[in-house]
Amino acid sequence: MIRFLSSILVFYSWLVAALLLLFLFLIGRFYEIRFGQRSFYNLFVVPLILFLGAAAWDAFFANDYTGDPLLDFVGAWGPNLLWLVGGIALGLLCYSLYGTMMGGRR
Repeated sequence: MIRFLSSILVFYSWLVAALLLLFLFLIGRFYEIRFGQRSFYNLFVVPLILFLGAAAWDAFFANDYTGDPLLDFVGAWGPNLLWLVGGIALGLLCYSLYGTMMGGRR
């Protein structure tokens, strides 16, 4: 029972992070509509899906096949790989959105 509640808490925390990604999506959409500059806001869905997929995998499935309840964030290669790819994609998209917001492209 404790393991299940712990998994729910881990997944809930990543849902909060997904909400922050939704705000970045909406900021990018605002800049594209308001100023007519391409901000690639629709690509913010990619890190969102990767992060939520990794969170679900880590929270509900990763500790089942490793057998170690202490592997909360390190140990299962699948979720870690999804977090890495999602983080790199998010960093590149945020840098692109920053350039759009600061008037880098006209």
